[in-house]
Amino acid sequence: MRRKVILAAVVVAMLSLVLSACGGSSNGGGDTSNFKQIQQQRAGEYVVAVLNETGQLKQGPNKFVLEFRSASDNKLTDVGNVQLNALMPMPGMSPMSGGASAAPSGTPGRYSVESDFQMVGTWGFTIKFGNGQQAKFALRAQ
Repeated sequence: MRRKVILAAVVVAMLSLVLSACGGSSNGGGDTSNFKQIQQQRAGEYVVAVLNETGQLKQGPNKFVLEFRSASDNKLTDVGNVQLNALMPMPGMSPMSGGASAAPSGTPGRYSVESDFQMVGTWGFTIKFGNGQQAKFALRAQ
């Protein structure tokens, strides 16, 4: 009986460690206090920020966060549906399209983004949100 209690305690302790390790989401769904700002700009009545853990984007798959804050009080604000478009100009050819999608993170005003920047360089990143509002960023993948 005592062995079962000890075994159960060990299992609970291990599960707690695993769950706490998984709690720090790398895509920013929760706490972003340790995230670094990549870029920020004002778009109408909102301030839109691009954030991730390193403050830089890389060639290939990326996970980062978009935050929408009210310009008047700096509070996170839900802007509804968010649509993304990432394009890299290619001299003499059509622009290269980079895949990007945004999903609500569970915190109003914060969206988790997954993207794939296939080449190093500057990507034109357009964010459409709310009632026809948009923000345009020049994001550099390294």
